[in-house]
Amino acid sequence: MPDGPAGSPDGPVAAPPAPRRTRSGAVVVGPTAIARWRPLALVGLPIIALLLCPFAATGIAQWQQGRAAAGLDDLLTRALGHGALQLLVGAIVLWILFALWALVPILATHKVALLDEDARTLTLRRGLRTAGTAPLAQVVYAVGEAERGSTGLIGVDRGGEEPERWILPEVAWDEESFDGLRVLQAAAGLRPAPSRRVLAALARRSRRGAAHRELAARLGMPWRPEYEEDEAAFGAEFDRVRRVIGGKEPPREGDPRP
Repeated sequence: MPDGPAGSPDGPVAAPPAPRRTRSGAVVVGPTAIARWRPLALVGLPIIALLLCPFAATGIAQWQQGRAAAGLDDLLTRALGHGALQLLVGAIVLWILFALWALVPILATHKVALLDEDARTLTLRRGLRTAGTAPLAQVVYAVGEAERGSTGLIGVDRGGEEPERWILPEVAWDEESFDGLRVLQAAAGLRPAPSRRVLAALARRSRRGAAHRELAARLGMPWRPEYEEDEAAFGAEFDRVRRVIGGKEPPREGDPRP
């Protein structure tokens, strides 16, 4: 069974999860296709559309001139005679096209698990088709790191030597995605992991602690347990030791020598 903070039998219990659900009430384990598509459509693609809108505006201008040459003098033809509006319409058209094009491959390749709490079954969906189904009694582990980019693993005991492994990309895409995993853990009889927010904060603190230890080791600065919890105390002592090494302050007992 893979190791990890999620789904381990002795992990701490956090606030009740609030996962996404389908219209039928099934819990979505991991992000939905729309959840993964939305940041791309609202942030990334508009920038690309703005960069390419002059090309679309050229096509709109030619279309407008063709209508005007044909004697059409309606409101649309007159409005599109303005260059600024041509750029705006071009950007909007490109944005819509790019967003639709981006959604198609996401829908075709997206993987997610759906938990039916009433029927106590778990279904693996790949794109628009069902890739596997298992009763909750066969789920032997459900793990995943709480940072974006991590992969969720679900083990299904089919009676073989090793459990069948279901892989869920981006299981910690956002809070709701990770909460779906936590609900699955509870339903399968595993100890639910803390919330994504709590685990992410612990991971950040662990990385900061490791960085502080490395800085202290480089200076030869003695490490104290209180530095793990008190960053201000570490920062003050680190600055003092730097001044000692620089000859700007007399050393204390145990300080590294200049």
